Amino acid sequence: MSFIQSLGIIQYPLWIVLILTLIQTVRCTAALVRREDAGSPLRSHSVLVLGALGACLGILGSLIGVRVTAGAIVDAGQVSAAVAWDAVGLAVGPSIFGFFVLGLASVAWLALQYAAGRASR
Repeated sequence: MSFIQSLGIIQYPLWIVLILTLIQTVRCTAALVRREDAGSPLRSHSVLVLGALGACLGILGSLIGVRVTAGAIVDAGQVSAAVAWDAVGLAVGPSIFGFFVLGLASVAWLALQYAAGRASR
């Protein structure tokens, strides 16, 4: 199973948040280049908010994955420790992806803040 498949049903909202983050970053960059609303922090702060939403969705996906994993282990009865830890490892995939979105958004936000500060001088 690939990493993308292991994300489960929560991958679709995570992809949407990632795409929205990238779109908003491009829009903010274009506005700074054209010198439109260079001083408006709301536009660039939305990038960081989308990143935080991605992290929250990732944690939610991991919690759902751990719950499903725990239910499957209980239903199966005896499961080896290796299989159980493999399932838990798959369950943390959405958190990894969510924090990747947050990291990407944070770096973009810092760059936009720097560029906006330079443009306002």
